[in-house]
Amino acid sequence: MEQNTVLLLLNYLNSALSILLDNALLDELNEVIHRPKFSSYVSPLQIEQFMDLLFERATMVETSSVVQASPHTKDDYLLALCRDSQADYLLTGNKLDLLALGQFEQTQIVTLSQFLALFPQ
Repeated sequence: MEQNTVLLLLNYLNSALSILLDNALLDELNEVIHRPKFSSYVSPLQIEQFMDLLFERATMVETSSVVQASPHTKDDYLLALCRDSQADYLLTGNKLDLLALGQFEQTQIVTLSQFLALFPQ
């Protein structure tokens, strides 16, 4: 397992952090995690265990905001989630679109590495 993945999981289990989801993000996660290209990395059992842990730990948010601020309009739902949940951070690997914003309202948009650097071991 990559070091970043391990560190993220450790921080994920830290009760001071909140994982915020809405139905749109959950749908995207479910679609992406079941793509054939990931089957060589994770088993169906691992996917099920991850999703169970996510549901146990995450807070579901009902989004109502309509946002048109992302360079890639398909990502606007993530910014609506940030607004409606008053998220401090949005973690993304989307270097061309969301990261280019840097910040949306009160939410800092960062990579996993940038986020982990905020929580030194």
